[in-house]
Amino acid sequence: MKGKGPSSTIVWWDETTRGKGEEPGMVRSKVRKTAQRLLSFALALVVSLGAALIAQPLEAQAAERATVALWKALTPLKSVNTFMNTGAHPDDERSSVLAYVRHALGAHTISLNANRGEGGQNAIGTEYVHALGVVRTRELQEASEANGVELRFLTREMGDPIWDFGFSKSPEETLEQWGHELSLERLVRIIRETRPDVVMPSFLDSYGQHGHHRAMTVLTMEAYDAAADPNAFPEQIAEGLRPWQIKKVYLPAESGSGSVYADNTSLPVNVSVPVGEYDPILGASYVQLGEESRAYHKSQDMGAFYAEGPSYVTLHLAKASIPVNEQESSIFDGLPQTVADLAKLVSDAALKAKLNEVQAAIDAAFEAYPKNAEVAKALTDGLTAVREARALVAEKIGLEDELGYDIDFRLARKERQMEEALAKAVLLVTRLQASEYEVTRGATTTLTLTAFQGGQVPVEDVSLSLSLPRGWKATATAVVNGVDLAYNKTATAKWDVTIPTNAEYFDPYHPHEITGVIRFSVNGVSAVVTVEPQEYVAVLPDVALRTDPENAVINLDQPGSFTINVVATNYKAGQATTVVMPVLPEGWTAQPSMQRLSFARKGEVKSATFTITPPSSLQAGGYEIGFRAVGGASSDSSVQVIEYDHIGRTYMVEKAVVDVQAFPVVVPEGLRVGYVDGGSDSVPQYLRLIGVNVELLDESTLAYGDLSVYDTIVLGIRAYRTRPDLVAANSRLMEYVRNGGNLVVQYHQPGDNWNASTSAPYYLQPGSPSFNWRVTDENAEVTVLQPEHPLLTYPNVIGPEDWEGWVKERAVYIPSGWASEFTPLISMADPGEEPFEGTLLVANYGEGRYIYTSLVLYYQLEQNVPGAYRLFANLITPAR
Repeated sequence: MKGKGPSSTIVWWDETTRGKGEEPGMVRSKVRKTAQRLLSFALALVVSLGAALIAQPLEAQAAERATVALWKALTPLKSVNTFMNTGAHPDDERSSVLAYVRHALGAHTISLNANRGEGGQNAIGTEYVHALGVVRTRELQEASEANGVELRFLTREMGDPIWDFGFSKSPEETLEQWGHELSLERLVRIIRETRPDVVMPSFLDSYGQHGHHRAMTVLTMEAYDAAADPNAFPEQIAEGLRPWQIKKVYLPAESGSGSVYADNTSLPVNVSVPVGEYDPILGASYVQLGEESRAYHKSQDMGAFYAEGPSYVTLHLAKASIPVNEQESSIFDGLPQTVADLAKLVSDAALKAKLNEVQAAIDAAFEAYPKNAEVAKALTDGLTAVREARALVAEKIGLEDELGYDIDFRLARKERQMEEALAKAVLLVTRLQASEYEVTRGATTTLTLTAFQGGQVPVEDVSLSLSLPRGWKATATAVVNGVDLAYNKTATAKWDVTIPTNAEYFDPYHPHEITGVIRFSVNGVSAVVTVEPQEYVAVLPDVALRTDPENAVINLDQPGSFTINVVATNYKAGQATTVVMPVLPEGWTAQPSMQRLSFARKGEVKSATFTITPPSSLQAGGYEIGFRAVGGASSDSSVQVIEYDHIGRTYMVEKAVVDVQAFPVVVPEGLRVGYVDGGSDSVPQYLRLIGVNVELLDESTLAYGDLSVYDTIVLGIRAYRTRPDLVAANSRLMEYVRNGGNLVVQYHQPGDNWNASTSAPYYLQPGSPSFNWRVTDENAEVTVLQPEHPLLTYPNVIGPEDWEGWVKERAVYIPSGWASEFTPLISMADPGEEPFEGTLLVANYGEGRYIYTSLVLYYQLEQNVPGAYRLFANLITPAR
């Protein structure tokens, strides 16, 4: 969902859970990617799965879509079980296990993550902190949707206490920051809402694991008891939730998952999940299906090729509330697994017979596959039976009884799944489109809901309606109510929808709930499905004010005015005018004080430039400059558009504010710096703020340009990974240093095309695994090893105050070994650990100087940390 492109689409159906305000029996469907994105992804999968798939023509793949989609809709009818996988960040999910449990076993699968991954790295762009959280959330949404997995988060909103604050080495630190009780309460709430039978944390609580991973395992173990305890979080019980006892908790038992403890003992294996089994209908093994979903995590470099053949994920049974065997054949051993198994739990003969009737209809649907009409007949029989069974449960057992409630809960999901499968069986194609997906308060957009009948089974009594957020108004211009749809016919309903003047702006974590509701009957049996818009309908400000720079620094060593450019984008329909003005701290002035802008159409971009002059008495410290637009189009907000092919288009709406930091930093006059951008940092724009002339070096410059014109060349973080031309030109860079150049290399991972023997002029090996070679405490004490070294004294004297105010962490991928030609300048360590001396290394090479730093300087510049600017100014100043 949410990707732009041609109008041709396919349909993807998704299950829902209780508690979302939906009518009984409703399911939610998502109209997925456009044909263009589908083709792109299909081609990517061909590459990932190997040459065997190339022989299959695209026409044949297209012909199989409906058949495969029907199979995906039928498989959840196999099982009455629910499986939950808990992790900390997007990409922590055990994708192959989720794919196996969902597609092979048919169980309802849930991926529950603590946070949005805001503190991670970004391999595809320069989004960090909350913007990165938006990227990673969308990636996880797409990854989960690819295998029909329900997705849940503990984090509820930006600024939530449960967030990715950066790498942590212990669960204690993590839970202290998140709030132990808050985190447990939210996890218990989700468990009580979804009632999983089996839960599996992705990692162990063992040394060497990320503290966030360990914290989620700790919380999962605690929630096993707390969710079942009516005295734990009684406010949830008062709201209508019920205690729920998880039946089993499994831990990963294979190497590479934190399954080996510090003393090298590993967990005993109780069950092996055969993820290497090949699905003949889906045309891939479950580990391959899992990797296809992992490929959506592009910002984290995820997705790998696995050849066909046996493969297993081994699990250790850590907790169980039911009798179990030491060796199991399935994670659901000992549990009711089918509707027929539910029938064995009841004593009433009529209810037992009705449950077996439901199972018989499910079996008939599988036997009839892929004959659509016969599958549809079995499903309508099943829908009739499951509804009658739910009525009997209420009558014979009662929903106040735990057994009655639990059986009804499972049958309710089966009812929704049958409706989903029925729509697939009759080839009912649904779509909800908007005339405008970017709207403003008070504006109107036209929503068009269509239902197309692509099969021969009669679809009758079709009615189309719309569900909107509170306060939104819809006026129907085309109505569909109780019509019959013949083959190759489309029913179309339209509404003019007016957005309220006080509507909330778009929130990427909580998009507006807009759905089309489609009611229909097959064989006299009614069903309901819902469909979301093809893209997000985003309420945006009348005019978005993006500033350049987004953050600013004032160099008190070179006081004076500075410029802020405001890029204004008109989101109002048609023509608009506005007046843009800065909101300044006391004593500051702007020239001009305001600028009038006129827009001829929606989407037009205009710019306004302001020269900002702080008072001559300005003191070091932080300041804030806001911007607002008044008049016909008003706003005090910016809009960051985030768009990638694999996740589509989304937005972040924030206050239009420039954070300004004033401090002294000496920069040599006329300094000329070349920068090799790896695409993962914004260092050049921040260095320009302090008066450095920075030029980006392209492939041709690296290959044959005159590098000697640069006083210093800087390599962006992990640039060797993304710039093959840099790897090819590495010898030219070494020649540049040998001839007197100053080369600054920011941190790299061992796998970033880094050769310990040849990437640097002397041996230099980034540390691995990363857990053991980083300083996560942003306040870790720094010891200066060479206090008189020019890098620490010229042109700025680096003192203790320059290590204050750092954000997230100090250093990552610290070298584990280096040649004696390198001189370490500082040392630091996390509390209780031995100090690292490799965070800032320097070596003379020929007539020049080579500097390697694993300090996270790029992030500190982005966060306006004065000491990082002062240190970076020293690094790019050539040796005297």
